[in-house]
Amino acid sequence: MLPETHLPKGMRGVIRCPSRANPPLLSVTWTRDGRPLELDKLPGWSLRSDGSIVIATGNDDALGVYRCTPYNSYGTAGESRPTRVLLKDPPTFTVRPKEEYFQEVGRELVIPCAARGDPPPTITWLKV
Repeated sequence: MLPETHLPKGMRGVIRCPSRANPPLLSVTWTRDGRPLELDKLPGWSLRSDGSIVIATGNDDALGVYRCTPYNSYGTAGESRPTRVLLKDPPTFTVRPKEEYFQEVGRELVIPCAARGDPPPTITWLKV
């Protein structure tokens, strides 16, 4: 478990429970600030099959120190090291592409795009 887990403010975030299990993972329990985490009482929170917590909208409710305990048919090897969940602002565009571009056939088209954030964002492109 990493010492810190960063979640984007106002966006979907994931807190992972890094584990390997043979036989396969059966369940994962979580604590936050030393108390059992009751996901059914947290709207927009869910548990994935790999034991990760999915939070629909990152806000102050997610802050705290988390630990996970993975189980398989043999039991568990114990609780993870703690991870402190912190909120970060999502990346912002410093140069946003336009909605539409026109260029003559056979000529080069350059579409600018730049963003900043902490950690620095990775920009990927998708042709629709």
